[in-house]
Amino acid sequence: MTPPRRALSALGTKTAGDVLAARGITLTTHPSGSALDTLVRLIQETVASVDEVQHQLLTQAETASRTLDRITSGRDTVHHAATDGLLQFTGISIDMLVARRGEGIRLLRMLANSYADLWTSPERDSPHQIPAPAQAPPRAPRRSRT
Repeated sequence: MTPPRRALSALGTKTAGDVLAARGITLTTHPSGSALDTLVRLIQETVASVDEVQHQLLTQAETASRTLDRITSGRDTVHHAATDGLLQFTGISIDMLVARRGEGIRLLRMLANSYADLWTSPERDSPHQIPAPAQAPPRAPRRSRT
């Protein structure tokens, strides 16, 4: 049996860093309440969530791996009469965590790319300036019908 590859426990942190580095930027502080500030907070929350899900996933996978290793090495003889399943809820839990991690990574990439787009946009330098609405051309004065 080949030794398991060391998994990345801070996958959210790495993913956000990679997406932003590919765009040549890093997260910085922005004025409170600005769109960039909101995106930074959303990215940080999503990073923490993905990292937590990844930690739970690694824990569950290591448990399953140890259980399956006992089977492949013939040390599972205690469970020969058991019918409740060796992995029990672990397999379902791993499936659910993988799905949550995938959704979290997709959201994180979307948020990081949105941050990069907004950070590098030309309008960023004047976020509080709202363009004036286009005005209709002036009308000729009305003539009275008298």
